[in-house]
Amino acid sequence: MTRELPPSGLSKSSTRRELASLMNEFAAVRVSLDTAGNGPRLLVEDLESDEAIFLSPLELASLCLATPDDREDWLRVGSYRDERRDRSLDPTGRARS
Repeated sequence: MTRELPPSGLSKSSTRRELASLMNEFAAVRVSLDTAGNGPRLLVEDLESDEAIFLSPLELASLCLATPDDREDWLRVGSYRDERRDRSLDPTGRARS
């Protein structure tokens, strides 16, 4: 099914194919395939904030190679928004060498 989706704050509207809407108690996003750029890419839209991002195949591959610490740093929704730990400190709060 192909349908025109609202641009969600993006400057260029194009024909996109919605692939899925994913929701849990922490977030709600819509994922669409966009083919209007130089190549296919995913559009991920946060349904609560209306923020959106296009992800190229290179960016998606980089997500797969990220470490758990990298992914933990990306959490910026709900109760995780302000929770950050200083990676220069060890678990006891002392500076790492």
